[in-house]
Parts: sequence; structure tokens; C-alpha cells
Amino acid sequence: MKKLLLFISISSMVLAQELPTLYESKEDDLLFPVTYYFNSAFDVIQNPYYFSQSDFRSKHKTLFKRIGSPDHSIKRDGGYKKFFKDEFLTSRVVPNLGLHMIGGAYDNLYLYQYFKEKNYSNPMVYTIALSYLGHFGNEALELTNSNITSHDNIADLFVFDVLSFYLAFNPKVMNFLVDDLQMKAWHLQPMYLPNKSDMTNAGLNYIFRPDLFKSKMKPFVFMGMQNLLGLSYEFRQKQFITGAFGMALTDPLEQKGKFVSALFDDKDDFLSTSLYLNGTEDYRVRLNIYPELFNFETFKLGLLVGQKRSHDESVGVNLNLPIGLAHIN
Repeated sequence: MKKLLLFISISSMVLAQELPTLYESKEDDLLFPVTYYFNSAFDVIQNPYYFSQSDFRSKHKTLFKRIGSPDHSIKRDGGYKKFFKDEFLTSRVVPNLGLHMIGGAYDNLYLYQYFKEKNYSNPMVYTIALSYLGHFGNEALELTNSNITSHDNIADLFVFDVLSFYLAFNPKVMNFLVDDLQMKAWHLQPMYLPNKSDMTNAGLNYIFRPDLFKSKMKPFVFMGMQNLLGLSYEFRQKQFITGAFGMALTDPLEQKGKFVSALFDDKDDFLSTSLYLNGTEDYRVRLNIYPELFNFETFKLGLLVGQKRSHDESVGVNLNLPIGLAHIN
């Protein structure tokens, strides 16, 4: 870890001037790191068919036992040949590359610039700590399913998450992602459910919208626990309406899922509203209204309205806090 920290710190100092700017203080909430943690740690709860958020703390203990002795864990769960085959040569590598490595790189650079702008004494230390706290939570919740062995946890935490830091401070890679592919983070608005002591509406999402056609119509790719393709129309300068379709996986290892459709409205690179039909977390309909729409001088307001496939209705609100409060009835 010390070598990783030293390598990243030296790289960031050398390359910082060439990296794209993801964070601008005038546009962002002071409590963003807390919001990021909940989106990251509870990302997998979007798939209730495969994962559960019960026993959150005890799952961390099991996770640390697995990763505390990676050599022993890899051998116990089938050996290095199986580890390499499963995690690097099957469909499992897709979310590893897309979410852990590429998505992680975007978030790591954002967090680093956030902590640096806020004059933290060592922004890289805080970036690594927060990033891994979120990843630990996510990997712990994956222990819900017995099909997820230590191989997955070790590959994610020791390979792809480490590579994400290298990419985050590589100007060629990040400028290609941010400038050429127009990559953005469209994370959800995490809400706490007091009546269930659970989280809802949490998750990490990334979009790509390259200007391939040099027109108002742009191709759109959405990457997360649901993967969508669509088109964006720029009806005003830097304001888009987007329609997209795709799949939310219910069994990530067997590549089984359900059809999802979505509508988005965004302005100046910030998501204003999102509407998912038949999306993740077993929502039949889920509408998020982001602070970009209700961004007043004294407060920022985020709203959630949804209905589960069980016909339970969900309502949530966030007012100037890192996470909101919601109720499912």
C-alpha cells in the first residue's frame, strides 16, 4: 500500500496539470465524499435477486478474512489457474474493466481533485481511503451469494481497483475518456429507510456521449448495474433529453437479466431527472429528481418517487444532506 501511495502521489504531482478537471468547487456539495461512500458500498443492492444488504457489518469481517491471506484464499477456492480463468477470461472481466477500473478511475480523479480543492493535508491518502472503504462495502455485500468466491474479491480489490488509480492519473487515458468519449458520472441519490434499517436508491453509474456525428443527436452509453444504449438530443446548448434501452442483470454470472428503458434530462453535464422503467432494485418505475433541477441559493433538493414490482410505493427526499430519507409502503 505504501508503494502504491508513493507511486500515485509522484505520478499525480507530475501529471496534474495535464489531467482534465472533473471537480469545480462552486458546483458541488461539501458532503459529496459521504454520498460517494453510500453509492459505492451499496451499489450491488440494485440486484436484490443476487445480493442482500443484511448483516452488513458481519460480512465485512468475513471479507477481511478472505483478503487477509489472498494466497490461501485463492488456493482454497480452486487455485491460481481457476482464479485467472474466471476473473480475466470470462464475462466476469467486463464489470471488472468497466466499473472497477474505468469507472473507478473517473471517481478517483474526481475525489482527488475534491480533497485537493478543499485543502486536505494529503488528498491522495483521503482518496485511497474513501475509495477502498466504498469498495470494501460493495465486496462485503457480494458475499450474500455463495457463487461469489474470494477470487472475485481479490481480483477486484488487488488488481482492478489498483489499476483504476494508475488510469486516474494517466492524462492520455483520462483526456480520452472525458474529452473524446464525454464520460460523466451519473450516480444515484442514496436514501436511508428508517422503517427497514436499509438503504435504497444507491448506485454508481457512468455515461459516455461522444460527439461522433457533429450534430444535435449523439450516441449514448450508460454503464452500471444496468447497461443501456440510446440517443441524446441537444435541444438547448448543453441541455439534453435522452432515451435509452438495455438490460439489468439479475444473475451476473449467467448473464441473465430483464429489459430496462429509461429517460434522462441533463443540463451543463449534471443530471436533472431520470426515469427508469423495469429497472434495478426491483423498481417497476423509479423517478429521481436531482438538485440540479431544484438548486436554490440556500438549499439543494433531491426527490425519489417509485413503485416496486410488488406494488410497494417508495418516496424519498434529500435536503442539503449527504443521503436522504425514504419510506417504502
